[in-house]
Amino acid sequence: MSQRQSPLIKVAALLIAAVVAGVWMYTSKGNTTGPDSESAKQPAVAEVGDCVQNTGSDGSPDMEIIGCGEAGAEYKVASKFETECEPGQSRYEQTRRGRVQFSMCLTEVAGK
Repeated sequence: MSQRQSPLIKVAALLIAAVVAGVWMYTSKGNTTGPDSESAKQPAVAEVGDCVQNTGSDGSPDMEIIGCGEAGAEYKVASKFETECEPGQSRYEQTRRGRVQFSMCLTEVAGK
């Protein structure tokens, strides 16, 4: 007696494999860590002294790390994770579901 797998089981196994592969591809997208990768430009990886530019709008800012010597550099990171910024500094926050995930205080780059 040889056991034969039902075609339904083969289809189910292929569907599960496709879902697993799809989830892996979606979650690993953009996870490269090279200096030109998107994740390396995100403000959450900015360090004190790094410069950023707003690629969004004033009402919906989207900060991206940029070299301080580049023409688009608008702000320099003065501190991270502070509850209040010093007078003259701007505060940038990233929120998720109404909770602050990341914050930093920014000073304007001289000459801008």
